[in-house]
Amino acid sequence: MPCRENHLKCDRLTPKCSRCINSGNDCRVAYKFKLSKEIVTYIDETSALVSGRASDDEAPRHLLDGASSTALGANHAPEDPPHHPGPINHPRALHNGTAGPSAFSGRAQGLLSPGSGADESPDRSPGAMGMTRNHRSLPHITRNYVSEPQYPITQVMPQPNVGKHAPRPSMSGEEAHLFRHYIQHIAICLDTCDPLRNFELVVPQRIGTYPILLKATFAIAARHLSRTSEYDPLASNRYHNQCLTQLIPMIDDAAGGLSDENLFAATIILRMLEEMDAITGNESHGHLLGIHAFVNIGDQYMVPGSLSAAAYWAGLRQEIYSAIISQSRVKINLDHFIVDRSLQPADDYTWSNRAVVNLADVLNYCFDAPPSPTQWAALDEHCRRWEELRPSSFEPFFYQERQIPDAFPQSWHHSSCHITGIQYHLLAQLFLAQFDPTIPRVGTKRTSAMKKVTQRIDELMRRLCGIGASNQWAPPAMFEASTGIAMFGDRFEERVDQEAMLDILRRTESDHARPTKAVQQQLTRAWGWMPSYEEH
Repeated sequence: MPCRENHLKCDRLTPKCSRCINSGNDCRVAYKFKLSKEIVTYIDETSALVSGRASDDEAPRHLLDGASSTALGANHAPEDPPHHPGPINHPRALHNGTAGPSAFSGRAQGLLSPGSGADESPDRSPGAMGMTRNHRSLPHITRNYVSEPQYPITQVMPQPNVGKHAPRPSMSGEEAHLFRHYIQHIAICLDTCDPLRNFELVVPQRIGTYPILLKATFAIAARHLSRTSEYDPLASNRYHNQCLTQLIPMIDDAAGGLSDENLFAATIILRMLEEMDAITGNESHGHLLGIHAFVNIGDQYMVPGSLSAAAYWAGLRQEIYSAIISQSRVKINLDHFIVDRSLQPADDYTWSNRAVVNLADVLNYCFDAPPSPTQWAALDEHCRRWEELRPSSFEPFFYQERQIPDAFPQSWHHSSCHITGIQYHLLAQLFLAQFDPTIPRVGTKRTSAMKKVTQRIDELMRRLCGIGASNQWAPPAMFEASTGIAMFGDRFEERVDQEAMLDILRRTESDHARPTKAVQQQLTRAWGWMPSYEEH
């Protein structure tokens, strides 16, 4: 206002103050703000949102601080976990507290929707993005709600004893090149469903205190470079051996080796290296067994948002890949409290992780359970509901039906989180279609039923591969497309479809170091081709 700008005291008369009248200035009255001493109230309307009923007599919950906030977290019983679709606090601001994992309970939800930020409008909040695409399914849900955070604002993620000024390890130029390659090309594969990007952001912060993490990043980066460029193929072995020298005795330490999330993360990174080594035909599962050991000791240290939780989800995806290739059940414990199988409103990362867990459940049914129409129907219904209720942000920002001679539709997504959720959902549907127990074994109805299954698999596979081919910037998109091709590609008889699938497999190997040569060879034989795939 003019008075303030001229360093004059305003008498604040309205509509014009006397000083502005005397000076002939335009009087613009500014607003004064001061903090209220009243308690801020957050109303938990979760039950009303889910049921479609508004309750006027629900007791409000207050935003507490200090010890009261911690007590609130302790009072949430794990058996009745809260589901809050609204905005939540970013865990990066929570690391300076003192509460340990025992003070936290409740199911894990993802923490931020892709693209969310502090400057966005309320309708772009994670809670708003988590609303259903088809509002007719939940007719009374509204965005006009306030939800308490998923955990108190003073709640802390369990962190190792790393000082604020952890020493930076000295690196040679070559090692710095490897470390940068890990950050730019490897971490995205492990962080695809993690809003906090732990493998990209947290792991680099700990390399000074935990050298095994640093050596693991060197090993995986060197292996990736040796598969995608002219890089020393033996360099990775040296770093891998150094990791094992430290990792094995530390895991054997019964006093806490298996509860050290840094060792867990290193094991996840080294398991990815094992997956790359399958190109030689000598893939081992040593690190996969190590992941089982970390996961199966219990979930007391696996707090949502922590590196250990990120490692769990990455390890589960690795285990699912192994289960599909070996056509066996998923051996990782799926009953951790961070696992959420519900379909309640939530953020995008939670919805993607729900699709991951559902695929694991489907694989366990397909490869480890006797045919059960009831169980199959329940899994199929869960897929249908996931498709119906998932957030609209999972829709591609550009979609075009396939144009002949193209084999696949174009489907462009802006986040690897959405890509992973949709592709795991499609894989679950593919396996359910293949293992449908309602298909008659014999009789006149079998031919018609099998024709419908073939059409269903054709449609799902084209969508799966279209997402991979349209989003090659995200390595996981190509990984999952290649996985589907390995399982269902032999069903395609048209040469243009076969060529398009082989192109995805070749690019997955050449650009992202995921081995596919064996699959290429198997498919060309199944299709009746001459083994000319080596010429490309």
